[in-house]
Amino acid sequence: MKDIREQGEGRVGFRVRVQPSSRKDELLGWNAAGELRVRLAARPAEGAANRRLVLFLSAFFDLGKREIILESGPRSRIKTLSAPAGIRGALEKLPEI
Repeated sequence: MKDIREQGEGRVGFRVRVQPSSRKDELLGWNAAGELRVRLAARPAEGAANRRLVLFLSAFFDLGKREIILESGPRSRIKTLSAPAGIRGALEKLPEI
């Protein structure tokens, strides 16, 4: 189940489950809870993992780093992000794990 929501103003929202301090940055796919699973090499200290998450996803979806916004969960492994609605198709194509 992929939890992608329309947020208005041409944006979509989605939840991400982050696994920090991994060997490499990696997008795994959608889990059963409707969260996009992402592994990051960055540590969760001082917002490094949050910054890396935005940079990684913006590069993955070929967006500017300011186009992906951390809406909630800066101190949690589960975060809510928003992005331009144009990536909805790319989000839906990601596999379920």
